[in-house]
Amino acid sequence: MSTQTGGDDTPDEPSLGRSFRLSHTYRSLIYRTGLYGSMTVLFVILGFPIYWMAQNAFKTRLGLQEGITFFPTPDIFTVQQFDVIFNPTVGRYLLNSVIVTIGVVVTVIVVSLIAGYGLARFNYKHKVKTARFLLVGYMFSPIVLAIPLYLIWDTLGLLNRYVGLILALSAMSMPFAVWLMWKYIQTIPASMEESAWVAGAPRWRGFLDVIVPQTKPAMIANSVFAFAIAWGDFTFAYILMPDDSATTFPPGIFRLFHSSWETGWPEFMAVSLLVSLPALLFAFFLQSYLLKGFKIRAL
Repeated sequence: MSTQTGGDDTPDEPSLGRSFRLSHTYRSLIYRTGLYGSMTVLFVILGFPIYWMAQNAFKTRLGLQEGITFFPTPDIFTVQQFDVIFNPTVGRYLLNSVIVTIGVVVTVIVVSLIAGYGLARFNYKHKVKTARFLLVGYMFSPIVLAIPLYLIWDTLGLLNRYVGLILALSAMSMPFAVWLMWKYIQTIPASMEESAWVAGAPRWRGFLDVIVPQTKPAMIANSVFAFAIAWGDFTFAYILMPDDSATTFPPGIFRLFHSSWETGWPEFMAVSLLVSLPALLFAFFLQSYLLKGFKIRAL
């Protein structure tokens, strides 16, 4: 006697599993929603402090005391507090920051380029260990190094001097810069330099004509990193530049706002906004080169 199977009544398990699978359109929609949603949340979290500083910079003191407002109304909107940038003291702080930052960026680029080339092209004993030892510098907080540096710089007569602060900040940026440059130069074929040598060019000429042009992304990445450290430094500048006329903007503005009752929060926000813009614009316009610098190509 034959038994009759319930073909239509018994569900097909593989078919049932496939029926719950989302289509490509829905999966793509969920992916884009998650991607743009997370980008929006990240943008709000990172951008809100800058927005808050900007909108408070355009308020009067009375408007700032009234409470939270997301947009300054016409009755409390003003640009008068930006007159603080014409204060000779603030101008001197900004000038000192510009000089120190330029010095740090130039020093980091030159030294990291030469040191990275040496690590990439010359073989010597314990080379890799030496390169790894450079990263030990990140194990120490700036405040731990600042006090010993103060004693050393005082003995050498480097306190309240640009060169002293430039050397200290360059030393903080140098381990990462040398490591990045070393890895980047390794991606440049040595045969390109050898071709220049065969043509009669000395090693230094091959370095300038072959290596330097191709390390532009790495140099820009190092410059952005060094710029961020030097422009926003507070600890080293506060300790190594005790003279008010020699200090940079972050510790200088700290001293100014704690020693004067004439300067309030609106002026503080205005100056902070103007100082934050150069770093943001510098990184924004160089972001494409920055990403190339951090991308190490395969050998």
